[in-house]
Amino acid sequence: MATKEREDEYSKIMPTTKFNYQIVPTANGNNNNNNGIETTDIYRQKQCDNEHDHKTIKRGIYHQIISTCAVLVLSAACGMPIGYSAVLLPQLTVGGSATTNSTPEIVIDIEMGSWIASVHSLATPVGSFISGPMADYIGRRSTLLVSVIPIFVGWSVLALSQSYPMLLIGRLLCGFATGILGGPAQVYIAETAEPNLRGLLIGAPFVSYSLGILIVYALGSALHWRAVAWCGNVLPALAALAIFFIPESPAWLLRHKKLERARKALTFLRGNDIMAQKEMNVMAERLEKEKATTKTNENIFQLCCQRVAIKPLVIVIIFSFLQIASGTFIVVFYAIDIISEFGAGFDPKEAAIWTAVIRMCCTLIFCIILLFIRRRLILILSGIGSGLSCLVLSGYMFAREGQPKGGADVIVAGVCLMAYIAFNTSLMVMPGIMIGELFPAKIRGRTAGAVFAAMNVALFGFTKMFPMIHMNISMKGVFIIFGVASILVSVFMYLFQPETKGRTLEQIEDYFNENNWLWFKRDKTYKMIPTKDQEEINKA
Repeated sequence: MATKEREDEYSKIMPTTKFNYQIVPTANGNNNNNNGIETTDIYRQKQCDNEHDHKTIKRGIYHQIISTCAVLVLSAACGMPIGYSAVLLPQLTVGGSATTNSTPEIVIDIEMGSWIASVHSLATPVGSFISGPMADYIGRRSTLLVSVIPIFVGWSVLALSQSYPMLLIGRLLCGFATGILGGPAQVYIAETAEPNLRGLLIGAPFVSYSLGILIVYALGSALHWRAVAWCGNVLPALAALAIFFIPESPAWLLRHKKLERARKALTFLRGNDIMAQKEMNVMAERLEKEKATTKTNENIFQLCCQRVAIKPLVIVIIFSFLQIASGTFIVVFYAIDIISEFGAGFDPKEAAIWTAVIRMCCTLIFCIILLFIRRRLILILSGIGSGLSCLVLSGYMFAREGQPKGGADVIVAGVCLMAYIAFNTSLMVMPGIMIGELFPAKIRGRTAGAVFAAMNVALFGFTKMFPMIHMNISMKGVFIIFGVASILVSVFMYLFQPETKGRTLEQIEDYFNENNWLWFKRDKTYKMIPTKDQEEINKA
């Protein structure tokens, strides 16, 4: 298969590659015989081929990274509205203006503030629901371009807002744009990246989300909320320009019988026409088999009820709800309010910036780790780590209840909160990676949007109820919920999540066609990641 041959070419870059060619001297010690010359020529030819392969691989990797970076600019642009409520709400509170302690231009109360924070997540499902059919109909790349329009308009409305309803409209538009982006971005990267790079590249959008949150926190610490909103238009404009020059997903082009465009796109992404053609032949063969086994009158609901689809859907949906309950986005939306409860002696805005810095760094580190460590192990350890961090913090707050807060309280709270963010980062990243990797090709575009929509409906509800939950059970109780949900993530992932590192999308799809649900009941051959040596043995 093309994947195996591509992996063979990747192995040639590594310094462990050796060739068993040498000049064998004759009996009189003269090496300049015909045998020696022929062997030397073969060796030199092999070196030239290897040098050419090395350049080809580097060119393909470079093109895949460039295409992903174009998507990442847009992801960062959509990350900024996620953290904007943490900047906006304190400045709209009486006495909380960025420049003076006077009454702000638009005065809000707790209820209004909860709507401003949560309405972003209310609009996101609408965009996600539309993005699925749109990505299948007009293409992944074109859908990404469409998402630039509402986010640009949304930031402009926020910057010009003179009333509370206008703030809600601006937040709605930004949330709608984030919904359109989510699914197609993950699917595009999954379909254009090779298995060797997919783990790194498919997690990269969450680095950009974190970068966008960091940017808006940093801007909010120094600028008025209107100026921050105007600055939010810069990244969407740059993203539109970058995405315009990248190719459409070859898988989508092939499914829509745009064969020549698919070949050109795949050649650009692989850096070599021969390898692109081989991979395209494999994709076309797979597509023909899929069409032969699919009934013409099957709708999306019937397709989703098939074994190959229902199992990844259940895994992703349950994981996503547990991830939301673990507080991943609540800490982002209410960062300054949460940190303010841990005691005096520090600036909450500065502390919120540091939480964004740590989240972005951890997201970047996590994406790099995905190249070397299995997905299941990372998720299990992350759930345990974030759960213990929350439970320790909650226990300490119970132990110190009613006592005056001091420097030790700030240190303990800061360490626990930063540990929680570091471990919880992988839980924030994984739903997008799972959507890109686990869903079968024939429903990937549509179900990605629907799952993102369901996730954001749940996120809206939890975000909207957070102030009420906080008032009733206090921050101690909130972190108990976060901790228990994080531990449940580890248990669920241990039982159900398949290992996808080093597997092609087709191999993952074949796994879900098996009868089992539990990971430990799988066909054991799936666990093996084939190496070059193993493949040679299998050939023999």
